[in-house]
Amino acid sequence: MSSWKDLYSEVKRRKMEALDKKDVVKAVESHGKILAVEGRYEKPEKVVNHMYAAVHETIKPKHFLKKNLNEYDVVLIGCPGDQIPHSAYPKISEYVNNHGGWVITTDWAIKYIVEVIFPGFIRWNGNRTADAVVACQILEPQHPFVEGVLTEIQLDKWHKPSAKDTKKTEFRWWLENRSFPIQVLNPTAVRVLIASWEIKNKWGEAPVLCYFDYGKTGGRVIHLISHTHLQKGGTKGKYASALILTNILDEKVSEKMGMKKTPTQGYVSDWESQSAQTGQQFTSPSPNNTYIRPTNIDTGLTGTSQIVKLDVSSTEFSYAKKCGYCGYDFADYNGQIFKCQACGTQYHDQCLNQQINEGTCKNCGKILLW
Repeated sequence: MSSWKDLYSEVKRRKMEALDKKDVVKAVESHGKILAVEGRYEKPEKVVNHMYAAVHETIKPKHFLKKNLNEYDVVLIGCPGDQIPHSAYPKISEYVNNHGGWVITTDWAIKYIVEVIFPGFIRWNGNRTADAVVACQILEPQHPFVEGVLTEIQLDKWHKPSAKDTKKTEFRWWLENRSFPIQVLNPTAVRVLIASWEIKNKWGEAPVLCYFDYGKTGGRVIHLISHTHLQKGGTKGKYASALILTNILDEKVSEKMGMKKTPTQGYVSDWESQSAQTGQQFTSPSPNNTYIRPTNIDTGLTGTSQIVKLDVSSTEFSYAKKCGYCGYDFADYNGQIFKCQACGTQYHDQCLNQQINEGTCKNCGKILLW
């Protein structure tokens, strides 16, 4: 594909023809509205202009105060966000907190927007990445924001000899020079949908895409490291980025219009959206690609199990074993590894934090305790 226009046309075509989202796409084309704010290091119009939406508008930060945010479903604030007037901060908070608006922020905006307006959820960990392209792992393939990404990127068209260092279930994401790694402060509230062990190993934190709910009217703050226009991530990474960005607007419009959400045939999907009202949480696939039902369903489970830190030099540990949460082995992982004492299921440190949010061991279902 030669351009962003071609890429977004492909995303739209695949959603309508292969991913069974024709009704959603049409709804977004008729009703979806996204406002993007330029950043000094990001030009969101490169992608936003090609999204299927009734309104896709990009403005300069100095024009921000002139806009009525409540007219938009999603507001994207490009890195670094520091040129948005401070007098607009209450307006952003009001939009999310009281009007159920969704805000997407990128890279340095974690420091200048998220930490200031929505403190206590995520923050910059203080490190700066190099200019690098890293492999990314999808932690929650059932979540609406990454719906269809896992199976789409596994299509043969995305796999070329030059991609031998990337697993079929991964895509590569471009970190611009001095991107800001994302530290999760409130793991109970923050959902990490995509992570990168390369970022974790080199710069201390794994999250690539995460979000948290804010306020009591369905507001949400979504943050991703680096930018929406992945110039060096390869076509596969750009395609994944386009799927994710359109998925976010799809989900917001679907919620607003009360559209019935049914599982799509032929690919990983679960349209039962997480919400503060239901308390439902999404689960990642086990290594054999079976799925565990949401944790708010009464399973009648009893018993507890201790979390034990593993000694990687012990005979019981093998780098070839699979993490019970993400399904990946431990071959390229340098962080801490833990196990469920009851059944022996092993977890990466970050994956264990996600599993603890669900409360029970992925394998045996016992309540996990430190």
